Amino acid sequence: WRTGVGVRVTWLAVIVGVPTFALLWLMNGVIAPEGARVNGALPLATAARDASTIAIPLTAAIAALGWVVVGIAPRRLTRALAARGLPAWSAYVLVASLEAVPEARRRAHEVLDAQRCRGVAVRGGVIGRVRALLPMAGPLIVSLVTESEERALALDARGFEPRRHRTALVPIEDSRAERVIRAVLWIALVAILVWRVVQ
Repeated sequence: WRTGVGVRVTWLAVIVGVPTFALLWLMNGVIAPEGARVNGALPLATAARDASTIAIPLTAAIAALGWVVVGIAPRRLTRALAARGLPAWSAYVLVASLEAVPEARRRAHEVLDAQRCRGVAVRGGVIGRVRALLPMAGPLIVSLVTESEERALALDARGFEPRRHRTALVPIEDSRAERVIRAVLWIALVAILVWRVVQ
């Protein structure tokens, strides 16, 4: 919330976690061992507890991943990881993966606008959208393939070598507060892992 992406990350976690919980709650209530059933179904509290053991960790994982994706610029993240010794090929794969969805969305809007300019009807309910999908899919796929070829040519022109260590043009320095927070997070993570093993 302090970084300003709390609403988006919470919404992302909720739209994944709540349907998962509801589906598991329903399945646990209907598909239950004979001995655990009361009046032909699993008690609601027991079904909710069992569903929570899967839905809550999944929601937390989605929130953590969403915070990284939404709150951190991909290129800044890869620069920071490269400065700490991440191989160049891993940094490229990471930034390409993080930028794939926004880039595909941007390309889709461009193709949609181009098809509208050509008179292709993209409205008219579900049938109209399905009918307009084929004229949109072809140019979108071609543009994404062309972009991947352009990326490969750009890497070749820059002398990209997967096994070499990448140097940073602008080093990213950590403040003292960031180092303290990182140390606290590592200690908390180790403590949680030890607690889970001992328990």
